[in-house]
Amino acid sequence: MHRHWIDRSAGEGFPDHVCLAELKLEMEIRKAHRSDLPRLTGLWLEFMEYHRRLDPDYELEEGAIDRWVEYVTSKFDDESAQLFVADCDGKLVAYAGAVIRDYPPVFTLKNFGCIEEIAVSRDHRRKGIAGQLFNAAEEWLLSNNVERIEVSIDFANDASQGFFRDLGFRDHVVRLIRTY
Repeated sequence: MHRHWIDRSAGEGFPDHVCLAELKLEMEIRKAHRSDLPRLTGLWLEFMEYHRRLDPDYELEEGAIDRWVEYVTSKFDDESAQLFVADCDGKLVAYAGAVIRDYPPVFTLKNFGCIEEIAVSRDHRRKGIAGQLFNAAEEWLLSNNVERIEVSIDFANDASQGFFRDLGFRDHVVRLIRTY
């Protein structure tokens, strides 16, 4: 468990109902629990809407929410996966998913860590939360003996590309698509 503080004195990005006289908020980065699923689902929907505005391929089909909940629920029993949340005074404001994946059995590198997604609620972006979630995911992945961490980012998501490049990630593979 990690505890961090967010300085609220500037007041930027916070909803109107927040008391700006309160200067600090307690932030806890922790492993997700099944009881977090309703709020995680809301964060995921916000994350998907953000991406849909970047790329119409992120349009959700009917039943997507139920399938996402099933997918995330399966991660709680999967030793090769971990979900972290940012709990801000009892309210979930962000999450990150990390998994360990295997390479084909022909390479010297046997496996790698993958950051599946980091989602931060609109009102809490640019406060360092994504970095704290990444640190927790990285610590977990490294404790599981991965030697490489990979992340896939939508081409139009400049903010995410900049975030990961600032963490030392570099371009590695170019994925091209052809739509029919």
